[in-house]
Amino acid sequence: MQSFSEEKSSCENCGIDLRGKKGAGKGQASVRYCSNACRQRAYRRRQKVGAAVVSTREAAQLTSLVGRDHDIAELRRTLKDTRLLTITGAPGIGKSRVAMEIIRKEQNVSHREAQIIDFCQPEMISLSPESLLSLLEESIVGRMMMEPEETGWPAEQLVLLENCDRVIEFCGPTVVALLFRFPGLRVVSSSREPWRISGEVVYRLAGLSLPRLSDGVSLEKCMRANAVRLFVSRCKAVNNEFELTEGNLMDVRDVCISLDGIPLALELTAQLARALPVATIRNQLRDGTATLNQAWRTTDARHRDWWHTVQWSYDYLTADEKRLYRRLCAIPNSFGVEAAEAAYTDDPKEARAVTDMLVQLEAKSLLWSCSGGSQKMPAFIMPNPLRVAVRQNLLGIEEEAGVLDRTVKRMVELADRLSNEMFPSVATLHRLDHEREHLRFLLTRLDGTSNASQLPLTLMLAALANFRGENTDEALTRIQDAISVTNPGSERRADAFNWALELACWYGHDREATCLAPEAVSSAILTQDDARIARALLLSSLCKEMYTDGDDTAIDDLKRSISIAERRGFRTMLAACLSHLARHRLRQGSPSESARLLESTVPTLRQFATGWQLSSALLTAGAAALEREQVSEAEKFFQEILTLPSSPGFYDGVLGLALCATFDNRFERALKLMSTIGGEPLTSFRLFPSWQERMAEARRIAIRILSPARANAALTAGAQLDIRQIVNFALDDYISEPRARNDDILTAREWNVLELVMKGMTNVEIAHRLHLSVRTVETHIRSIRTTLGLRSRAHMAAWAVQNLVETHSSAQINSWRQHA
Repeated sequence: MQSFSEEKSSCENCGIDLRGKKGAGKGQASVRYCSNACRQRAYRRRQKVGAAVVSTREAAQLTSLVGRDHDIAELRRTLKDTRLLTITGAPGIGKSRVAMEIIRKEQNVSHREAQIIDFCQPEMISLSPESLLSLLEESIVGRMMMEPEETGWPAEQLVLLENCDRVIEFCGPTVVALLFRFPGLRVVSSSREPWRISGEVVYRLAGLSLPRLSDGVSLEKCMRANAVRLFVSRCKAVNNEFELTEGNLMDVRDVCISLDGIPLALELTAQLARALPVATIRNQLRDGTATLNQAWRTTDARHRDWWHTVQWSYDYLTADEKRLYRRLCAIPNSFGVEAAEAAYTDDPKEARAVTDMLVQLEAKSLLWSCSGGSQKMPAFIMPNPLRVAVRQNLLGIEEEAGVLDRTVKRMVELADRLSNEMFPSVATLHRLDHEREHLRFLLTRLDGTSNASQLPLTLMLAALANFRGENTDEALTRIQDAISVTNPGSERRADAFNWALELACWYGHDREATCLAPEAVSSAILTQDDARIARALLLSSLCKEMYTDGDDTAIDDLKRSISIAERRGFRTMLAACLSHLARHRLRQGSPSESARLLESTVPTLRQFATGWQLSSALLTAGAAALEREQVSEAEKFFQEILTLPSSPGFYDGVLGLALCATFDNRFERALKLMSTIGGEPLTSFRLFPSWQERMAEARRIAIRILSPARANAALTAGAQLDIRQIVNFALDDYISEPRARNDDILTAREWNVLELVMKGMTNVEIAHRLHLSVRTVETHIRSIRTTLGLRSRAHMAAWAVQNLVETHSSAQINSWRQHA
């Protein structure tokens, strides 16, 4: 193919010699044709050959575009400052449709017809790379030279290159040369991966907005989600009797979430609403049995059904990338690098290439990255519709079984690391928390089998349940089932008894705890491992303290554990035992001795312990300070409980602060704090039996001293607080009352971003304050502007000031900012 810089010696249409007919002016474009007639003939010939250059007025759309107003506005603003704009995104995300809408709007403004070159038209697919390059060059150059301006340079021209996936490897230099040659040329391209050309601006389309799970079943809130709006409109198009009601709202919401808001997947799924109720569609999507084979007869082959859409991208992967992508479909769709390596291979040498392949798959929009912001571990998400399609059509049974075996092996190795820690550290638990979805997936797959890996995986589940205070009943049941098929005397059996006993003690399973305590001690003794014996004795002491009247026998077990910890140098175990002993001393009426024991133990537990071991120590320290009437010191301990990550003693800390407020005659604050507790189970009532009576007495005193109106107002206000507001109020005297008008318009994170914008912070400063990436902050700001209909940051700040000042004083606003 002839280069742009080479001088042509003959007419490109008829071959007549052009020497001596070059443009005379400086910067004048080279003459390519002997006459305007030859230029027109060449242009018409290119139209017939390529069938790809069309006017946007000929590319009318038959359906409405839902939920992309914000993206289109952002892309048009970006296009003003760039000459090469690439729209990328996952298969079916709507890249071509958005690009066409941009071209249509730009054409209406400029009154110039844009060129559209679609590389997926049948006539284009059959062309060789050389022919495609020639067609691309001739189409654009011919159009640019049709109407040169007075300066000699061609007029401005907007070109849309659609579906560039198959030409992106070899057309890049041609696009660059065209942009250099014609300053008035602007190119918009749609592709599943960027060109990677200097000066290119990439805009990645995300799925349509989804309803938040916290929105409940409100029709109004759910219809704000663009995915729901699109799905409902397409369902009505095929079934005129379809209506979104309270009865099917949850099903519609779940369908949209299952499809990750991908427009094409939503539209194809909506075709099923002609014959199936939405509940059936939801169940099929949840079970992975739904096949989105409903198709339009008039569309191109790759969009005819969902599998062909996915296959179009899959076929352009390398052999290794295909193998990795297939195997990733066998694990949950959110995973890190280690999980991907285990799914791909057990060969360390082959595993080294996985990271690069993940990056390539993310660049090709087949994976989504979620490693920005405060995410400490790199993680990827495979869109669920893609995962289901590849798994149904390409993943073999043997290959899937191999992935499952390697994944189980990796998780068992993590469980073994957990068993080596007497008290799992915060870092270890956070590490395991990232694997929570994989853990539950594997346990579900192993249910009903006699696989020996069930027990170590169940122990991981127990550790996470204790750390997060969630799903404790399920974890306890699974452990007890696993114990029944485990060999006596094994270390894992002893660990299982210890975890089961700890969950039973802290979460109110009195019968299970009293039955498990002697079994845990005897099982630990069989292992002859001092660490396991010391832990079993400590938990046995806790069980007797909380669920029996045997304080003396509880202290005996505690002293035996202390003896082992001192002899073996188990520092954290010794600190935990002494904190339990301090609680016994407090219950026996010696708060000073209790405080003395806690002085050295609490710092150690802050450093090494988590969950209830740390929360109970802080609770005891606060109770001891309260008994000595050191209210301010007690408040600090109780407030610290509320700041712990995944603190299981949250409401016990709130109760402690309520008792402190009663001591200081702050009765309104005490009532508000007490009413936040509601019916939450409180471990402090079992650790300190007198607290239940003291809480009731404090409530009676506060109600008697305050007027009925003030007391009822305090109780009502406290009952309406959410977790964030409880924390804000408990950590300070300020209370953030529920916003009366606008709180449900924005998410909690969007409110945080909006308030920092009101303070005049830049995106970089907001990202640093909230531990987010700058890109995430930009996304939140775009969402706020779209939701509220605001045009600039100044409008955002003015809106925030107006809506916050209506509800709060300036001092309260500053306090909320500090704790947000």
